[in-house]
Amino acid sequence: MDDERWLRILQRLPEVEEAGGPPLAVAFIGAEDYAAKRGQTWLWWPGSRARATGPVGFDGRFPADWGLLLVMNDIAIEKVGADGTACMAHLARLLDIKPFVLRQRDELDESGVLEFIETLELATPKH
Repeated sequence: MDDERWLRILQRLPEVEEAGGPPLAVAFIGAEDYAAKRGQTWLWWPGSRARATGPVGFDGRFPADWGLLLVMNDIAIEKVGADGTACMAHLARLLDIKPFVLRQRDELDESGVLEFIETLELATPKH
């Protein structure tokens, strides 16, 4: 993934709504960088307008402020950039997007990440 592709994806993500708890990031990474355990990830903070979106280095470790990691192959990167988040659940079922939930449900809920996870149909709402 490069800056141009990231900007297309970022424009298609839902509007950020301030969350009540500490912010957690949704980290997007290309499949090749993930496999190599080095490269760049792009962070999006669904529960915080104050945190900057954009690239950070990846060394195979998952920082404490990441809530969800989405490993995307080239097909997924192109489709999400063109079609937006509506296609992400389908791409996850096809394994073009491999999601890794990195925090507990309560933390994800407080940070605003859980709602995004639910839109991807990776978790069902708690009733």
